[in-house]
Amino acid sequence: MKKMTFLLLGAAAALTACSTTETVNAPAADVIGFAGAHIGYPTESRAVSEITDVTLSSFQVFGQYTSGGGAAVQVFNNVEVAESGSSWTYTGGLRPWVAGASYVFAAYAPADAIAAPAVNAAGYLTLTDYTVYNNQKDLIYAAATATGLESGNNPVGFTFNHLLSIVGLTFQSGFDVDTQLTFTDVTINGVPSTATFTANGTTGASQLGGSWGAASSEQNYNLTIAQITAAEGTSSDNIVVIPQSVPGNIQVSFKVTATTAAGVTIADNKTFTTTLPVDQVSAWTPGYKYNYVAKITPESIDLEYIQFTVQSVTPWEEATEGDQDLSLQ
Repeated sequence: MKKMTFLLLGAAAALTACSTTETVNAPAADVIGFAGAHIGYPTESRAVSEITDVTLSSFQVFGQYTSGGGAAVQVFNNVEVAESGSSWTYTGGLRPWVAGASYVFAAYAPADAIAAPAVNAAGYLTLTDYTVYNNQKDLIYAAATATGLESGNNPVGFTFNHLLSIVGLTFQSGFDVDTQLTFTDVTINGVPSTATFTANGTTGASQLGGSWGAASSEQNYNLTIAQITAAEGTSSDNIVVIPQSVPGNIQVSFKVTATTAAGVTIADNKTFTTTLPVDQVSAWTPGYKYNYVAKITPESIDLEYIQFTVQSVTPWEEATEGDQDLSLQ
């Protein structure tokens, strides 16, 4: 997951069916097997459950083939492929390769990220009106093609890519002494959160394998920001979003209470509302994490501190008696 950091700018604050199944443990050379999966751009997030090469332990797979100009034959219909030691296994019996057949495989994870998964006629994953509002999960997808051989078939290897984007808020203390900052009612408002992903036959490590249509259905998201107790400390939270052009009307709002180390409240539920900037980034891209930073300073919460100034320094005065004679004996 590639990361980008931006600053928010506000008026008052700088926001720097039933069947018997079996588990396949060691596929023979003439049956379809799957190799270790690789994930491009793993996520780096706190609120969203991340999927990486290390954490991926299973994925779902569709697979079909065509041969001799006939109709497509489905051999995998949303079947789980799970890690088992150094191999990947699936249930429902071994599927043999058909020599000369042209195969298309499509895989995704996690299983609960898609309510009704399906592939199109070509065998590639399609998501119709996919929504992320109550489905805050990382979603990875891969596709692969192969031709069946009489012998010597290799396991199908997937390189997964992230289909979604992540948007995070980071709050930073701009106080140079210990001041506790407490955040409440933190929201990102008006985020279009439903769209259709149309897959295509483009596969490979650097290919997403499809594209998102226009996002709709604006939603408001609540975030949880932990207290900041140390000078210049930070606290973050994030959400999954549909990749899209960033609307210019997405608002961030929150309240902050500031308390001194002695327990004195110096700002109580100070409210901020600002708009996500679009000057540095105008679109959220799949597989990227965007971080918007808000720096809370004494000035931004309208604090007045005890200050000192020098009015003047009284000059020395010459004695009115003038110079005095010093008698030497």
